[in-house]
Parts: sequence; C-alpha cells; structure tokens
Amino acid sequence: MSQATAFVMTHESDPQRTGKALSVQALAVTRSLGRQGVPVVRLHPNRLDSGLVSRYCSELVICPDLYQSELQLVEFLEQLAARYPGKRVLVPASDDCALFVSRHWDRLAQCFALPTPSSQVMEQIIDKRRQYESAQRLGIPVPETYFPANLEEVQSLAPQLKHFPYVIKPTVAHQWRLASMQAVSSGKKGIRVETADELLGAYRKLGSEASGVMLQEVIGGQDERLYTFLTYFDRASRPLGYCVRSKIRQMPVDFGYCTLTVSCDEPLVREQSLRLLQGIGYHGIAGVEWKHDPRTGLYKLIEINARAVNTIGIAPASGVDIPYIAYRDAIGQPLPPVFTWKQGVKWIRLIQDIDAARILHRTGRLSMGKWWRSIRGNRVHAVFAWDDLRPFLNDYAAMVKRRTGKAVAKMRALQGRDKPAAATGPIKGWWR
Repeated sequence: MSQATAFVMTHESDPQRTGKALSVQALAVTRSLGRQGVPVVRLHPNRLDSGLVSRYCSELVICPDLYQSELQLVEFLEQLAARYPGKRVLVPASDDCALFVSRHWDRLAQCFALPTPSSQVMEQIIDKRRQYESAQRLGIPVPETYFPANLEEVQSLAPQLKHFPYVIKPTVAHQWRLASMQAVSSGKKGIRVETADELLGAYRKLGSEASGVMLQEVIGGQDERLYTFLTYFDRASRPLGYCVRSKIRQMPVDFGYCTLTVSCDEPLVREQSLRLLQGIGYHGIAGVEWKHDPRTGLYKLIEINARAVNTIGIAPASGVDIPYIAYRDAIGQPLPPVFTWKQGVKWIRLIQDIDAARILHRTGRLSMGKWWRSIRGNRVHAVFAWDDLRPFLNDYAAMVKRRTGKAVAKMRALQGRDKPAAATGPIKGWWR
C-alpha cells in the first residue's frame, strides 16, 4: 500500500501564551499513524507544543496563526500541499482547527482528503444551543440547560431554578481556553454555582463574556458516570470503528480534563451516540460525552467533540485504532469495521492524575491505596511511551520549570510578611 502524507494540525487558543504546552490528542494521532509507517507532518504556529519532538513526527512545519488570519493560513496550506506528491490527509486535532477546516472545507478539499465534518454539520455542533436542539429533535436526552443573553435575563431566571447546583459553561468550548476566560474559570471547563446569589455573582464577574455562556444543571454522581463514545464515521455517515470509555478522575477535580479513564461498554451510550451522529449526518473522528443521571436513570448528552479528544490514545490500546481507521478511509482504502474492543484498558496522564489524587485525598475522598489500585492493570500513558520518550521528557521539564517558577513567586510574595516562608513547614511527601 502506498502511504499518503498525514498533516496533523493544532493551534493554541491564546496566541499570547508563553511556555511549553502539549496537545495529547495530537501526540496520540501522530503516534497512531507513525507506528503504521505513515509519514506525519505536524502543523503548528510555533514550537511550544512538547509533542512536536515525537520520533513519529516526520517533519514540523511552522504555519500562520489562524487567530491572526484564517485566509493567510488557507493560502499557506494550498501552497504547502504542492510540495508533497501523492495523496494528502489533513487531520485537525483541536476544536479551533476543526472549525477552521469546516469553514474552508471547499478550498481545502481541493488539495487534501478531509476526514472531518462539513461546515453544515459543524454548525450544528460547535454551538451548544444548536447541538442540543439537534439532539432533542432526535429524541436524545439533554441536561436542563438555559441560554440567558445577559445579566438581566439571569436575574429573571434565578428564582425559577429548582435543581441547584448548576454550572456556567461556554456555548463554544474552545473560547473558554482564552486567557481572559481562564482567569475567571481557574482552568476549569465550567463554573459551579450552589445558590442563586452565587449564580448572579459569577455572571457579574464574567462581565462582557457572559453573552457566550450557558447555564446547565449539574448531573449528580461521581466521575465514573461520565462516558465517552470514541468513533470514526465515513462520508456516508456509517461508523467504521468505535469504543466506549468511562472517566475515573479529572483535573481540576470539578469540571476538568480527564486524567484517568478506562475502556468499558455501555449499550445505551452506544445506541444513543450512533443515533445522534447518524441523525446529523456526521463524518469524521468524534468523541461524544454522556453522563448517567442517577435521578432520572437517563444517559444525557454533555457534548459532541468534532475531533480526536484528549483520551483518543485509549482507542488504539483497546484494539480500535481510530486515527488509522480515519486515515485509511480518507485515502480510499478503508479497513474492515471494528466494533469490538478490549475492556479494562486504562489511559492515564500520570502527573495530572497525581495532582487530582492529592486533592481528593485531602478532602477524604481517596486513599493512597485506592489510588494505586485504580491505576494498576493494562494501561497506556497519555505522554510517556518507551518507543517515543522525548515528548515525555520535554513535558516533564516544562512542568518542573512552571512549578519552580510558581514556588519562587510564592516565596517572594511571602517576603515582608510577619510569618516567613519557612514557618509554613517542610514538605511532607508527594501525597500530601
């Protein structure tokens, strides 16, 4: 089989950010394809992503920043394609890049195979209001959700709310990762509010950003009730491979990003995901997130991610190599569909999972023994891999640099206070 070139594209939602970052989903896609012998070109506007040093990245191309000029990036990609003979597959591995590709689908499809949804389908997904409207038309359960346009509408709504707590979330997910929003959300996917007063206070704090958020019930139960359906659908909206995973922990511990998950099966998650994606005519890699509501017994839609999610690496480890399935279909050489997978395979982002475990331990929700048992067994790491060590080493070095910088800043802040930094006591071990 002749190998087409795969182009895996990511951007950073905050063009002003500094320091090393890491797109774990782009790294997983790169490794999935590279281990199959596929030449992978990584497209990124700078060198800040630690995953760019992967041995499976055949070439790094610094591209224009889509946040500065989408048209310039389109023209760059058209010129870049001419340098690579044969077939070319463009795989967006972040929300902003998936939206960009859908917006310019017609032009980019002239020079790349695009295993991604069209602009018509993406418009039903990228905004949560339209996503939920599409789901409800198909009879898919969704959480109690409101879309107030301003503080005045929130003030009118607050007395009617019956099921606190609620969470304030973005209607367009990747906009929440901008530095202006991260300062408000403290790095979380949402802002939890326990009372009407907290709700009003949070909206006042959001200020002008409040027009881009929604209010949703917090579905009860532990993280284990969160499921994600990982899949690839072809152009005829037929699934060519899928598996299911259940979340175990996340960081931040409330409304954060997965740090430990396990492959499993849940028939209703499969059935509803298939009905939803086929109902909207989906094409591409996707991750559909659900939560089992203990109050109603329903599996309610949380969101559709129209690209590889952070935990996509669990799929190849479970026997469903979704990135490679998508690649093969894109070049016109589809593999036989894969609808069975190994259950009990774990995916872990170890450093972040240790952080989550420490917080849970302090609040009495997790013992060291239970944490150790939870990570044992057949597992794959988000970053660490024996056959590809450099991304882990770069990511670890960047983490040490960040934390050292924060520790130094904290010590400097303590200088001049009555109680010196040394009086806070010695470090008592990683677990505490």
